[in-house]
Parts: sequence; C-alpha cells; structure tokens
Amino acid sequence: MAASTSEAAPAKPEDKRYDLENSPFIELKTPFGDDEAWRMAIMLPLVIPRMLIMICAFAVVALINTLAAWNWPVDKPLTAARRAWVLFSKEFMVVSLWMLGFRVKVTGRENIAKAEELGSVIVFNHVSYVDAPAIMWLLAPSGVGKSSVSNVPILKYVVRAYQAIYFHEEKKPRDGAAPAAPPKPPKKNPVAYVVTGSVTEVLMKRVNDPTYGKPGGFPMVCMAPEGTCSDGRGLLEFRTGAFVLGRPVLPVCMKYKINDHNPAWTQVYSELWHLLRLLSQWRNELEIIVMPPYVPSAEERADPRLYADNVRTLMGKVMNQPLLPHSHAQFLALKKLKVTADWTGTAVLAPPGVVEEGRYVDFSKHGLTA
Repeated sequence: MAASTSEAAPAKPEDKRYDLENSPFIELKTPFGDDEAWRMAIMLPLVIPRMLIMICAFAVVALINTLAAWNWPVDKPLTAARRAWVLFSKEFMVVSLWMLGFRVKVTGRENIAKAEELGSVIVFNHVSYVDAPAIMWLLAPSGVGKSSVSNVPILKYVVRAYQAIYFHEEKKPRDGAAPAAPPKPPKKNPVAYVVTGSVTEVLMKRVNDPTYGKPGGFPMVCMAPEGTCSDGRGLLEFRTGAFVLGRPVLPVCMKYKINDHNPAWTQVYSELWHLLRLLSQWRNELEIIVMPPYVPSAEERADPRLYADNVRTLMGKVMNQPLLPHSHAQFLALKKLKVTADWTGTAVLAPPGVVEEGRYVDFSKHGLTA
C-alpha cells in the first residue's frame, strides 16, 4: 500500500517545513486492515496467558538480579561470582521475546568476546521496546537512561544488577518563555546509580576502569546514539555521547521484519494498542547483527562527530538501509506538538493548526527548532 494518498505538491527544496508523510516517527505505511482484524480476533484469547508468562519471566530475572546485587554498592563492579548469576538470569529474557511472538536470529556472536577484550562501548540502532529484552538477553550490558526508569516497578529490579547509569533529564524552557518552576526532587532509589554531575565524566571513569568488560569488572556500557526510536527503515542522525569516550565501539544492528504491523515504537496512538497489534501477528522476526568492534583512528578520537558519522555509515551499509536526515530533536518537537498517527495508521492526529495541508508541520511557527 502506498505511503501517501495526498495529491499535494511536494515541498520545494527550500521549504523547511517537516514532511510527516516521510517521517520515521509517524508510522503510516502499515495501516490496520481487515486481515489483521480477523487475526486479532483469533489471537486475543492467548494475549492474557502470554502476558502472564512474560511477567513471570521478568519476575524470575528480577529476583535473581536482586539477590546478585544484594547489599552491594551501586558504584562498584560486581564480583565474578555475582556477575555469573546475572548471566544466568538473562537467559530468562528470551521467554519474553517468545511471548511477544519473536524468533530471533543472531549473527556475529564471536565479535562479543573481542569487544570485551578491547573494552568497547556497545552502540545500537533503537527501533522498539523489544530492543531492551533482546540486548539484555544477548549481552547483559550496562545501560544509560533517564532516572525515571530506575523507579519503574519490576523493571528496576530486573536491571538492578546490570549496573546501569541513570541521569536526571532537565527540561529547558522555550526561547522567550518564562522560566519553568523548580523541578520536583527526583524520587530516590537507593539501589540505582543516579548521576548528579556530568554523565560523560562518570562514563569516562567507567570505561577506563582497568576491569571494564572483564569478569569481576563493570559490564560493557550500551548506548543508542540515535537517542530515540525510528521506524526501523533507516538510521537517524547519531549523537556523539558514545563516541566522545574515545573507546572502540561494538556496533549492533537491529533489523525487524515488518509485516502488517511495524514493531517500531514511533509516535503511536496508544502504547497498549501498539502492543496488542504486535501480539496479534502470527510471527514476529528480529535479526541482530553483531558487527566486528570498530577501533577509532587518532583523527576519529579527536573528532567524535566524524567517529559517529563513520560508524553510522558502516552500520547503514551492513543493514542495507539509508542514512536519514532526521534527528532526536525532530522527534521531541513532534512529541511536544502531540503529533501522532491515529489508531488505524492512516491519518495524522494533532491539535488544531499544527498540521498544514499536505501533512507538513512548520516547527518555527510554534517556537520550536528541529
């Protein structure tokens, strides 16, 4: 089915309006149809038992990881014996992938040991909420995320022993807007490593620890340089946070097969509806390609932007996907303007005056830059 049914003329090269028809954040290419409706009716009775099994699997991981990190400082690496329990528990994550209907193919596993030896930083293209259990199952890495995630029920116990690094996300006021009210103090989590200063400094210290990536040391750090999820059909612009560290990187490519429903977590109408559609497919498929570690040149170490662009280009070639002129800033702008696809995946929803004829958005008219 064509992505667009609009007869409006395409934007001119100098037109800086944002084209929603070709946005990787608005899924309009996999609309909800009659075939999917019939399949959903057949699959619905299985949804509750599948979800219960998935919750039980997460609960087992949470229990084991809680015991593995029991009475252990959040800023100290787990011992090899404690880490062994984490590696054991991660195998239960595959149960959650099965319950979501996924069959996962992994190529390049042999590159993981080499990456650990080099003390690499894992970078991956972020497509779906399915990325998290898949990468936890495959690599059991140490993630980097918002402090709010450290307080999510059950999940906070699941990732406790992964020794993730959390940061406070501060909201900046728009240009010309009145200063925002002082933020509420974040909810404290005594078993999470929440950074109050520079995240880069903490990461730099982590990756340069002599035991980093080794048994009895910190697990490899994992980051998504795109900063958000795309529709899985191309790579967004990379941010440089993972590359300023100057370490080798282990590129991990996530390729989802798109059936009647796209597993990508874009600006969806409803998270629950998106999950229900995902659970109503006969089969979901994910290919994970673990590339060889990429060791930066002296020039790339001195220029993180060059380093990020070169890795992005290489990942695009391996995945046979284009490099998209879209960024995390555009995603944030769409989110702030409350632009989403409707539940059928055929129309764009937004407050009055946001979307112009031809499905364009002019961010500058709303005081946004992207």
